[in-house]
Amino acid sequence: MGNQSNDQDQEFESRTQKKHFAHSMVDLAHKLAEMKHSDMILLPISEQIIDTVVASKKITSHIARKRHFQFIGKLILNSDHEAIVEAINDKVKQHEAGLIRQPFLTLWTEKVLEDDSIIDQLYETHEHTDIQPLRQLVRQVSKQKGDVKKQRRKLFEYIRFLDNQVSLPPV
Repeated sequence: MGNQSNDQDQEFESRTQKKHFAHSMVDLAHKLAEMKHSDMILLPISEQIIDTVVASKKITSHIARKRHFQFIGKLILNSDHEAIVEAINDKVKQHEAGLIRQPFLTLWTEKVLEDDSIIDQLYETHEHTDIQPLRQLVRQVSKQKGDVKKQRRKLFEYIRFLDNQVSLPPV
């Protein structure tokens, strides 16, 4: 009689649920394969998983590729798969937040190019940051007459760097 209560306390996992979970691990393996190598090494995964994901990019046969991703899913299952999923979701949220912030940073770039005195506002909020590179980038963009796209991109990247440290004030 005591054995029956222990059996009922344990979660019942059907065969279908097991298959869905296995498919979710294979889907996670596909997400890892789509990531850049530099992003993948920042995740809490082992070197073996990274190596097998990199090796999967060389496989061209459909069936072999399917089996290989099932193997990667099994490796992920044996590691801390919840931490991997959480890290990927955090990465996606950071990326989405950056996309939301991009128009604001573009506006900052345009305003800085129009009026250099706006840079002085940054001294109040970014007191531990070197603002001089920002002034240099603004001068480089305003001096060049031809292809300033690369210089504008550097300016935008530096403004994004400043925003990542401390949020920029509204313009």
